[in-house]
Amino acid sequence: MKYVIVLVIAIAAIAEGAIYTVGDDMGWMVPPTPDYYASWVSKYYFVENDTLVFNFEEGQHDITVLTKEDFDSCNMTNPLFQTPEPGAVSVEASDTFYFTCSFGQHCAKGQKFAIYFAPAPLPPSPSPSASAAADQSLETRLFKFVTEKKGN
Repeated sequence: MKYVIVLVIAIAAIAEGAIYTVGDDMGWMVPPTPDYYASWVSKYYFVENDTLVFNFEEGQHDITVLTKEDFDSCNMTNPLFQTPEPGAVSVEASDTFYFTCSFGQHCAKGQKFAIYFAPAPLPPSPSPSASAAADQSLETRLFKFVTEKKGN
């Protein structure tokens, strides 16, 4: 069964995020080279509200999030988040997150990546001329109301 896990809750953004399959076609496994997932991350630009889909065989891997210090040393004793099931992780905050697998030597063999999620882009604002026109029409209405001529 697949689950969507909200890793961090923040103020909801207006736009929905993109969906990325971790490792693309290879999925989430011990990689052929230690830098495989770092190379995978470098191909994309991640922002708040993006979703990472972790595909793996249950019981063979997990999804573990660590602090930078624990990630660097592959220390699994105090994970920030961990689930044994494949699924999707929606990241709703701008920050760097450190993902790995806690099974055996998987982390030491390169089944890990650090990923930065940039702030979600703001919704487009109206063009300056449209904005000025809207402000002008509002001012015009107020001006007409305020300066209404009353008898002499």
